[in-house]
Amino acid sequence: MVASLRHPLGWLVWLAIVAIYAPLFPATVMLLEPALSVAGWQSLFSDPQLPQALLATLVSTAIATVGSLFIALCIVAALWPGKRWQQMNARLPWLLAVPHVAFATSVLLLFAEGGAFYQLCSACSPLLDRYGIGLGLTLAVKESAFVLWAIYAVLPEKTLAQKMVVLQTLGYSRLQGLLWLVLPTIAPALGAVMLAVIAWSLSVVDVAIILGPGNPPTLAVLAWQWLSQGDVDQHIKGTLLCLVLLLLLALFTGASYGLWKLWRPSVPAVSGQRHVAGPPVTGTTFSWLLPLSGLICAVVLLLLAKQSDFDVVPFNVSLSFALMSALIALGTVLLWLEWGPSRGTLCLWLPLALPALPLVSGQYSLALSLGFDGSYSAVLWGHLLWVLPWTLLVLQPAWRRLDPRLILIAKTLGMHRGKIFWRIKCPLLVRPILIAFATGFSVSMAQYMPTLWLGAGRFATLTTEAVALSSGGSSAILAGRALWLLALTAAAFALAAGLSRLAGLYRQGLR
Repeated sequence: MVASLRHPLGWLVWLAIVAIYAPLFPATVMLLEPALSVAGWQSLFSDPQLPQALLATLVSTAIATVGSLFIALCIVAALWPGKRWQQMNARLPWLLAVPHVAFATSVLLLFAEGGAFYQLCSACSPLLDRYGIGLGLTLAVKESAFVLWAIYAVLPEKTLAQKMVVLQTLGYSRLQGLLWLVLPTIAPALGAVMLAVIAWSLSVVDVAIILGPGNPPTLAVLAWQWLSQGDVDQHIKGTLLCLVLLLLLALFTGASYGLWKLWRPSVPAVSGQRHVAGPPVTGTTFSWLLPLSGLICAVVLLLLAKQSDFDVVPFNVSLSFALMSALIALGTVLLWLEWGPSRGTLCLWLPLALPALPLVSGQYSLALSLGFDGSYSAVLWGHLLWVLPWTLLVLQPAWRRLDPRLILIAKTLGMHRGKIFWRIKCPLLVRPILIAFATGFSVSMAQYMPTLWLGAGRFATLTTEAVALSSGGSSAILAGRALWLLALTAAAFALAAGLSRLAGLYRQGLR
């Protein structure tokens, strides 16, 4: 850390990080202050909505977490290693590029009462979903793509693939290889990924508003409603509910770790019993259905949005915030990786591992105290708290894989640190940089709570419009907003892929 402050850019990146992550401190104070209020806890526990909201949150989070992990591991067991595994991950951006709000909107327009599916099947009628089962299933499908992408990032090692091939030649099945070899190897990275999935599923507000349950809603939506009211007692209840979400996160994490510790000693089994080899049918089916769901989402929105008018205002606002936040986050991350500390601090990953609602509340209280709430800069600053860690998540593994021998050769040729950064490191990382930019762009497009609170309702984005229209109104207009949201994020990923391929064509002679 001391070495990173010896360079002027080291000071600059530290100031940027402190400014972006400053809401962590007021969020902590805001949560701890009412925690000692006995009357507040009594008011919270006596609220008649709490039991049902708690049950819906537990059910939806459990389905989303277990379901996403199950889908991802089934696909790994069926396809890895091999050519089909590479083909599957080439199709994965079809779903990764779909924003959560757009995906949830397509599910709503398909399966809700009066939706396209029930218009075709008049005898069918949607069941009353009080427990958030539909919310959990939707999140499971969407988050499984993220889990699979994270597993793909830690499974390129040839040695691990060779060990898997040896197991298969000895007659063991792919499932046994997954349980004995793959899971113990990727357990630390997979644990961090599942922590992010649990935190997101617990605190998701926009998707829960779109898909329900409605009354009472999940704990995150209930806390959001209470914190949005001007009444002091309701605000205290909302803050205490944020603490409950943190407690649930700790309980889910502890239970998951306990189950892993109980299961781990039984692997590998010593019986030597072989099972029927071959790719599991379930995993093969998921490998086709998962990318296909992204295409189905786009087709549904396209068909239903034919009669909607194009509104340029939320389109321009969303595009502006996404471009600016992605560029600022990318520049900050590059400076952090080069001139920051050699070992990253844990706080940079906190926005991904904590429920979003307390962090947004901390942002809002800090913006109010500084007097710049309701401004463009406040919303942009609010987006960066999530865009930056996601950009770092994509870019840091590629940065660490840079060959240190190239840097050593450049130093022996007399190149200084800045020239090495611009002339060697950045050109080598063109593809990860483009992917990181597209990821940051999509994360900014999906921000609902920071846009609504920090913007004081003055900035209408495609996400806020889609969530507002989901409670009622024209299905065509709702589909149109979600379709443009999907189109912008898909265009960012397509542009990144096109420029990456173009860069590869110009560098064919260097391979």
